[in-house]
Amino acid sequence: MRGKQWLCRSVAKHRAAKCAGKKSRYEKERKVRIYCGFLCLAAGFFVLYGKELPLFFFPKTGYEALAKLAEIENREVREQTLPVRYAEASDSFLNIYRAEGRVPTYIPPTKETEPVFVKQLLEERFGELEEVSFHNFLSNYYIEDVSTKATSDVISLTELAEYKPALEQTEEPQILIFHTHGSEGYADSRPEVTEDTVIGAGTLLAKELRETYGYNVIHETTVFDRKADGSDDRNNAYNNALPVITEILENYPTIEVVIDLHRDSGEARTSVINGVSTAKVMLFNGLCRTKDGPISYYSNPNLKGNLGFSLHLQITGNELYPGLMHRIYLKSYRYNMHLKERYVLVELGTHKNTVAEAKAAMIPLAKTIATVLSGQDE
Repeated sequence: MRGKQWLCRSVAKHRAAKCAGKKSRYEKERKVRIYCGFLCLAAGFFVLYGKELPLFFFPKTGYEALAKLAEIENREVREQTLPVRYAEASDSFLNIYRAEGRVPTYIPPTKETEPVFVKQLLEERFGELEEVSFHNFLSNYYIEDVSTKATSDVISLTELAEYKPALEQTEEPQILIFHTHGSEGYADSRPEVTEDTVIGAGTLLAKELRETYGYNVIHETTVFDRKADGSDDRNNAYNNALPVITEILENYPTIEVVIDLHRDSGEARTSVINGVSTAKVMLFNGLCRTKDGPISYYSNPNLKGNLGFSLHLQITGNELYPGLMHRIYLKSYRYNMHLKERYVLVELGTHKNTVAEAKAAMIPLAKTIATVLSGQDE
């Protein structure tokens, strides 16, 4: 009898040990599956990080902005593909590009801008403007490059708040858009395709300002930062551009606004505007001064106007489209900004933004410019 009991116990122990082994093996396999799942999720995140989602992932509100963008690009079977034109030497340039080879005709506006009161917004944020700390104001709206030093006599909050940027609209050319660094493209720009560079974005901005807000715009598309053989000439780009822009302004004295449209470098700067991923806009001012003081061989009688215009654009843009505008960048040199009071240098995203993100910013930027020029931000 005892032998039988011993045998039953042995069989039971063997079965229990076998089951325990199976359970232990199952637990191990389960842990391996969990670890593999986490690894796959992590790999997928790193592969997809920074990639554009397909169109059907955009919120419904994004379709309107995308449709508007497509309408601008394709209206009237789009203008001829922009030619790439290079400045061969400082004293020899190709002709200015204008729509259909001539100065665009006046187109009555189809939209009105809504008022934005810059001085009132500043007072709501800071209180009495005369009592605001200079460093408090500076840190809220500006980024200082290490090469320069802003001072309260150069950047005065009360003076800039009271600046009057309004421009009475006429049928003559009033706005010039050009690109000192016209070769600058984006993360997915196609090689040697001009419309994928800042020049392509400038074309959309010009069309929106013309056809929606009724401004007569000349768009200059010479590539000033490349030689005719295609090699870089960035060090001479501002010198190359100066005589051409000066000549345009002499030929068309009715031009009061100059926009030098660039692209920055560094990490992508984006914001979601109306449901669409949009490149941020960073305005740029040259102060004609290093950290040691004014630069003796540069002068800019329009500096206060440049600063006032850029601040009104920055505040108006973020009021109309929160997150659109980055803080204004201050650097030491002049960058040809002495040519006009309403002269603004724009950094449209960075080299890590996409072409679509850059072009998506043109509709809100055009409205921002039109609002400021209409005088409704005063």
